[in-house]
Amino acid sequence: MNKFDKYLRKKAADENFEVPDSVKEHIESVLMNLPDEKENSMRENARGKASKRRSFYVLTCVAAAVCFIFLTVFLLPSVSPAYAEVLVKIPVIGDIVKVVTKYGYSYTDDRYKMEVDVPQIDDENNDAAEYINKSVEELTSQLVEEFYKDLEKTDGEGYKSVYVDYETVTNTDKWFTLKLSVYNGGAGTGNQYYKYYHIDKRSGNIVQLGDLFESDDYSDVIAEEIKRQMQEQMDNDENISYWINGALPGADFVSLDSGHNFYWNENGELVIVFDKYEVAPGVMGTPEFAIGKDIIENIIKPEFADIIQ
Repeated sequence: MNKFDKYLRKKAADENFEVPDSVKEHIESVLMNLPDEKENSMRENARGKASKRRSFYVLTCVAAAVCFIFLTVFLLPSVSPAYAEVLVKIPVIGDIVKVVTKYGYSYTDDRYKMEVDVPQIDDENNDAAEYINKSVEELTSQLVEEFYKDLEKTDGEGYKSVYVDYETVTNTDKWFTLKLSVYNGGAGTGNQYYKYYHIDKRSGNIVQLGDLFESDDYSDVIAEEIKRQMQEQMDNDENISYWINGALPGADFVSLDSGHNFYWNENGELVIVFDKYEVAPGVMGTPEFAIGKDIIENIIKPEFADIIQ
């Protein structure tokens, strides 16, 4: 018996639970649909002893497989919180994070429009998921509250648009990233920004940009690469503009903080994301810069090195 088996048995022994009626019905249904023993015996005698052994073996394997799948995937997670907690950590079974729309806010008239979808990670037993759910709810609630306050203040004579949407950027056996997209605009103005949430599934921890690297030097290394790319883009296209090299005194892009937005692209590159107006005029939108693996491979922590491979 391995350590995992011992752990499950100990947890099961420590917990008292009753098998739900729905579970009993499923098990009885599986058993009732197994072939009748007498009927099998008559058929098998006609086919000979070899066929009998082969048929019995196949039926036994099928019945065992059905019962095992039902037991491990449906029964135990339903009746044993301890088993469900352990199951999440098992590769393949536990690598899918389910994101659903918890609820939404909607309002529209000639001047005011709001469409807000509030996502929720469907995993109440995960501290990281709970943290993200709380953060998302606080952010969206604040936006909705401000929308209605503005509506009341102007007596509906102003202009305002609020849109919130989300998408799952990454959902592998190692990593999970949720992206929240926010647009908040008024009369003649509008701001677009994003919020990225990351979970390292192997540790179960929330991860920010600064957590990925061995020392604080990462900020200067990545910032220099981003400025290099900015300058290269401006050299190749006169319509492109970024706030670097004194272009906008007091607002030039200098460095990154530990909580800056990022995600991993499909090539394993670290992508740094900027909000509208953060490092460039509004016409530039929300710029993104992919940082090559060779730039960060010597400064990233060993536990995250396999992500960029």
